Amino acid sequence: MAEPTGKIDISRVLNNTFGVIIRHPMIYLGLSFLIIGIPNALLQTAQGSFTSSQSGFAVASSYSSQGIGFIALMLLSILLQATLIVATLNDLGGKPLSLADCFSKALKKLLPLIGLGILIALGVGLGMMLLIVPGVILYLMWIVATPVMMAEDRGIIDSLKRSAELTSGSKGMIFVLLLIFFVLAMVFGLFVAFVGSLSTMLLAIITLVSNTITGALQGAGVASIYVDLRTAKEGTDTSTLAEIFA
Repeated sequence: MAEPTGKIDISRVLNNTFGVIIRHPMIYLGLSFLIIGIPNALLQTAQGSFTSSQSGFAVASSYSSQGIGFIALMLLSILLQATLIVATLNDLGGKPLSLADCFSKALKKLLPLIGLGILIALGVGLGMMLLIVPGVILYLMWIVATPVMMAEDRGIIDSLKRSAELTSGSKGMIFVLLLIFFVLAMVFGLFVAFVGSLSTMLLAIITLVSNTITGALQGAGVASIYVDLRTAKEGTDTSTLAEIFA
């Protein structure tokens, strides 16, 4: 069993995040491409075509279609993140990965995951309206609620409480970690903007790649933060974290 230090290790989280993606690119990038990359690209393309529409009926139809597309994309994002969380916990726990098994376990939790996502969105959104800082704090507090629900088989409220317990004392380090990802995303975003100024086709391709990578990083990153928090605060071995999926 690992010796608890009480502090999250940023380098270890980054190594685990990128490590699982490199070891299983077909699962992380392939699944993200199918579930997030392509639907997101189609939604963005539709938004562009709707914008060029002139009739009132077309505009009304565009709003309803965009709304349906956004909801569908949100559901797909939740399903992708849960699937990749299961995959990450299994990989870091030394278990072989089965895409069908990971997807099946995520699908079984879809309804409570949707409820959890809605509650987090409402809480963080309200916090953002109150001078932003409360929203950031709530986001950092609840960042591992999804892997808690998946790995510890808890309900919505218990998952939020457990996430708050695990992130207690580590919010500053998690914030730094998120800043690192944000800076990387900004650099890549500038590259996308530059490419987009050269060719619309290249912009579409780069955007598709960006959405795919982002989806993979979100699932693997959140699970890696959860694993490191458990290790740092409780000395839990990664092999123990995957036992619930046995």
